[in-house]
Amino acid sequence: MTDENMSKLAADLLSIPPLVFRIIRKKLIRTTLADLKVDIKYTHFEVLHLLEQEGTLHVARIGEQLEIAKAQMTHLLDHLVDLGFVERQSDANDRRTFNIAITAAGRRFIRRHQETIISAALENMSSLEPCELETLCGALRSLRDVLNKMEARPLSSNGRGDAAADPRI
Repeated sequence: MTDENMSKLAADLLSIPPLVFRIIRKKLIRTTLADLKVDIKYTHFEVLHLLEQEGTLHVARIGEQLEIAKAQMTHLLDHLVDLGFVERQSDANDRRTFNIAITAAGRRFIRRHQETIISAALENMSSLEPCELETLCGALRSLRDVLNKMEARPLSSNGRGDAAADPRI
């Protein structure tokens, strides 16, 4: 692939996250979470979802995974602890640090509201034609597979990963 085409591809790739976040955050999660009787924001929901998926994590790892500043993490976690959705656990290897674990109440909350969010997503997609749904399904699977592959491949010193040296690409 030529450098010009690679640049266009990179621009296209970078245009996807804002679009996805806009759809998911505004149309689905924010409207769904706004109906709750619990004071919880999208970022709280992201933390709970990550902990349910990954299990107990160090505070820094949560911030790294979700790209949340360390200063914001303390406030987010304090609120989730106050709600009884997560708990701080001393790190067995370093008593100065804490790991965060989702509680049974946090798991119940995430499962109950995950269903509501999925229902909202289904409603949002109801305007699509069957062929558009098939296209979306295939595109999302392909994008997930490619992004997982990109995540596993470290960048080289020129910032282009191993792809720059691969003549097949």
